[in-house]
Amino acid sequence: MKLAITSIQRNRGPWIVEWLAFHMLVGFNRFYVYAHKTDDGMTQTLLRLARHYPVTVHALDVPAQAQLLAYRHAWSTYGHDVDWMAFIDGDEFLMPTACDHVGQALEPYAAQPLSALGVYWLCYGGNAHVEEPQGLVMQNYPRHSARSFPPNRHVKSIVRGGEAVDIRGSHLFDTPRGTFDELLRPLHHGFMADLEPSYQALRINHYAVQSWEFFKATKQNMGAADGDPALVRPDSWYHQHDRNECDDGVSHNFLLRLKLKVRELQAALAAH
Repeated sequence: MKLAITSIQRNRGPWIVEWLAFHMLVGFNRFYVYAHKTDDGMTQTLLRLARHYPVTVHALDVPAQAQLLAYRHAWSTYGHDVDWMAFIDGDEFLMPTACDHVGQALEPYAAQPLSALGVYWLCYGGNAHVEEPQGLVMQNYPRHSARSFPPNRHVKSIVRGGEAVDIRGSHLFDTPRGTFDELLRPLHHGFMADLEPSYQALRINHYAVQSWEFFKATKQNMGAADGDPALVRPDSWYHQHDRNECDDGVSHNFLLRLKLKVRELQAALAAH
């Protein structure tokens, strides 16, 4: 099964190896990464990894609507050559929750008359980190919000290959047969205020804030790739999303295999 991810990322250099390693580990085998105004070495790391892994890198430097441009380009260029394509960010880790492989999690939906599957966020907090710690995001940030936290009602899309898709936003797209969640409930918006998130088959760990240092130095003034590039997130945005009520242990199940996969990618980088 051809399982792809399209992602636009900016200055995720310290975490891009982990992000790729994790998604390779759970079964994705094509990556289309759009490096947007990156100046932290992330693009160079991606290009070096592309010599060994199925990673396609595009440098992108546009003033506004960068995410929509990237998504449209990826779908028109590569959408016909995949079975499913997920559209997620660099602080989002898309994982199966009842099996080891995303392909297994998607199998029950292959025969369903749908164009895309919407996967809900599970937002992770700063885990009391003032300074950004070394090491893996998935290990450093184990605690997350309760399911009832309203932003968890956001979804991101996994689109069936070859569909006629009109990309007007970053969360949910216009498709001929519609987007449904894993319970086969129809989705009409990228934020489904009236639906309780379901994580029986898939979820997206959304590391929205990370440490206070990361927020102040990087995320606060980064703008919105799918909206206003001059957006400044107020300190209150961090405190709103710094939710650490729960640790359900799901992420821990991947840690040993993730560490081994990260070492593999690091060895490939060291070879050049």
